[in-house]
Amino acid sequence: MKRTKSESMMTTVGIACAAVLLFSTSAIYAQNMTIRGKIAAVKGQELIVSTPNGDVKAALTEQTVVRAEQPIKFSEIVPGMYLGTTATKQSDGRFLASEVHVFSEDQRGVGEGHRPLGSAPQSGATMTNANVERVEDVAVQNVKGRLITLKYNGGEVKVMVPPDVPVVNRVVTDRSALRTGAVVSVQGSRSSDGGLAATQITIRATQK
Repeated sequence: MKRTKSESMMTTVGIACAAVLLFSTSAIYAQNMTIRGKIAAVKGQELIVSTPNGDVKAALTEQTVVRAEQPIKFSEIVPGMYLGTTATKQSDGRFLASEVHVFSEDQRGVGEGHRPLGSAPQSGATMTNANVERVEDVAVQNVKGRLITLKYNGGEVKVMVPPDVPVVNRVVTDRSALRTGAVVSVQGSRSSDGGLAATQITIRATQK
């Protein structure tokens, strides 16, 4: 069946739009990235981070937000906090935490939900960002800890937090906290010259 001229034009436009959308989406995913490592140097508006794959230069801008993790006691977790936890599912359906970080208030709602751990999707570990609904002191198989009920849009999970699990609180700070040797996570996007423009920097707590 022979196509009309208008039908051919519509098909061409449709293919072009799909190509543009695919390119735009791919570009977004290619530009956004997170690096982890130790600060090698801070030179004016430039942060140099040593990673397993080599040094990475990150540009600091007026919009760059710096946060520092401060260790807190697991007994300080209370209802109403917004936190993230890495955990693995147990046979009883609950989750056992290996790490807990309380978000700073300006991060409330960020990444809300329950999903496989992005950095190790095949490990069986999960990441949950949610509001603390309830906190209970419990003992499971002779292990005392806190059972926290986390509620997010669309569901909830129960997570057991043993006393020896690292718990940190993230607070907004300034660039004076960026010191050589500090372990950091840097989120940002690739700039036109191939460098990294930092949007958020998290200074990791030193675990004893």
